[in-house]
Formats: sequence, C-alpha cells, structure tokens
Amino acid sequence: MTRTGTVRTFEVWRISLFALIAILVLVGLAALVTPPPEQAARPPEGMGERPERRLATSFVHHFGGPHDETKWYRSDFYYPNSDHPAWKANLIHFEKDRIELEMRRERTADKTIAGAEYQRRGFHHFGRYEVVMQAAPGSGTVSAMFTHTHRQFGDPHDEIDIEFLGKDLTRLHANYFTNGQQHGSIYIPLGFDASREVHLYAFEWEPDEIRWYVDERLAHTATPADMPIPQSPGRLMVHLWSGGRDQVGWHGRATFRDGTRARVYCLSHQAAGDRTAQCSDTFKASRHGH
Repeated sequence: MTRTGTVRTFEVWRISLFALIAILVLVGLAALVTPPPEQAARPPEGMGERPERRLATSFVHHFGGPHDETKWYRSDFYYPNSDHPAWKANLIHFEKDRIELEMRRERTADKTIAGAEYQRRGFHHFGRYEVVMQAAPGSGTVSAMFTHTHRQFGDPHDEIDIEFLGKDLTRLHANYFTNGQQHGSIYIPLGFDASREVHLYAFEWEPDEIRWYVDERLAHTATPADMPIPQSPGRLMVHLWSGGRDQVGWHGRATFRDGTRARVYCLSHQAAGDRTAQCSDTFKASRHGH
C-alpha cells in the first residue's frame, strides 16, 4: 500500500473512532437525564379527567402493621420543574404503632431531595380531620397533613393545610386554597416543639368555616370574610418534604439531618353528620414516647 493510502486509511479510522466516542458520550448523557423506570415522571394513578366519584366514608386508622394497598397509596413519582422533591415509596416506614416518613438528599433526574407521601384512597369532604403526629426535626423540613385536589383530578385547586416548618417548630402553619387562590400563612403558637412531642392536631371543615385545633384547644377560625372557603372534595394525605430556593424563606435553609423522619400514629376523618370513631377517642399525649 502506498503512503498516501496508508494516511487516508488512518484518517478514516480516526474519524470513525471520534464518531463512536461522540455517540457513547451522547448515550451516557441521555442516561443521566432520563428517569429510571421505577421512578417515572408521572402523577399518581387515578389522575386525569374528573371521574364520577362517590365520597369516601368516615374512618379512623391507627397505624401499625403493613401497607394496605386497597386503602392507601404510596406516592412514587416526581413532577419535573416543580419545587417538590421526588416522592419515594421506600421512604415510608411501617412500624408497630406508626408510620415514619423519611427525607434524604438523593438525586432523581433534576431533584436533589427525596421525600415521602402517603395518601388515603378516595375523596373526602366536609367534616372533622384529625392526626396524631410528631413533626420531623431540622431546618428546611415541612411535615404536613392536608386535604388537596387540583386540575389533575379535573377540579380547581382546593386545599386545607396543617403544616410544621423546620425553621420554627414551636408554631403550627395553617393555610387554605380556594379555586387556586391562597389565603396565606396563619401561624399558631404551640407552646412546645412539635418535633419533640406527640400531639393531636385537627381541623373542622364546613361550607362556610374552617376551624383548626391543637389537642382540644380551638386555635384559629377562618370564614368567607377572610377568603371564600374551599368546596371541592379532596384527597387526604400526610407527607414530609423540602422545597427549592423559593421556599427557603418559608421553611428555612435545608440543613436538616439526612434521614430525618416525621412520625404519624393515627389519622381520621369524621364526615359531617356522622358520629364515628376518631383519633381523639383514644389519644393520650403521655402514651407515646418522645
């Protein structure tokens, strides 16, 4: 072979090698940004156009034992380009007398934090909602019990919140949304650190009023004079999360210890007009260790 032929063959070989390297780099980059199949960027099952639905019945659930798929949904998804973390089903822990919701610094696609969310199946409406819980410690945490519905269900954004913000766990943060409009923060002094003690928290939701309670104490009342009251039935859920930069001023800088946990012992909903069992029927603050 002539020298010219040798050089030409070498050039072809070098171009082919560079093309192969470029393809491998592109494949590697695609793998980094594509969510793994078990953690898809998708909403929970049942979202979409508003279905014909019956309201769920009153219930009380004392946690303990394994997950019941017929009554509960473990969130295991994430929303791209949102302030919420990736929800991970394996961060919900089932203990003998409670569930524990864990939060970790863990990357999933564009998310750097993984949190836990547990939903009661069905839609709930007016009545009394109770939770027995201990908030997660650490700045940047948000431990919450709330009702929620949104356009994913074919509804307006209606929501009622009980939340504990890591930057100041001596206050309960209450809030509500009606047709996408937010009332804004309502701070309720507790007189204790919600991450160190187990207490009962509740709200009573009526067509023209919402009342929040700490143990047996009426702590705040909202009426249409403040802002219209939500009217749409919603999902009932508990979760632990931390937001992005826009939430730092609200919940504090995310300096929480990796693996921090919120504990939930009981959750109940007594529908308006019912006289069914509730968490408060058996709760005693001294029963749970801190």
